[in-house]
Amino acid sequence: MDYQYDELYDAGPDSCGELIVKLFLRMKKMDQGQVIKVISYDLGAVEDVPAWCRMQGHELLVMNEEGLLITNFYIKKC
Repeated sequence: MDYQYDELYDAGPDSCGELIVKLFLRMKKMDQGQVIKVISYDLGAVEDVPAWCRMQGHELLVMNEEGLLITNFYIKKC
């Protein structure tokens, strides 16, 4: 199922450290209440992205896995 989003970030094979830095920079440019869809192929993102959202105060709306490698995150900027 695809959800509404304002921005798309396909992180591809970026490792979690790089993914988090790029996500931070992208979200910094977004307005409060906007939603970003993040597509990740990194297995560590399943734990790291939700933790980052909690630490930054953003709302993780949905996290769903497609197969073994692809995870989609929908994050609302708070």
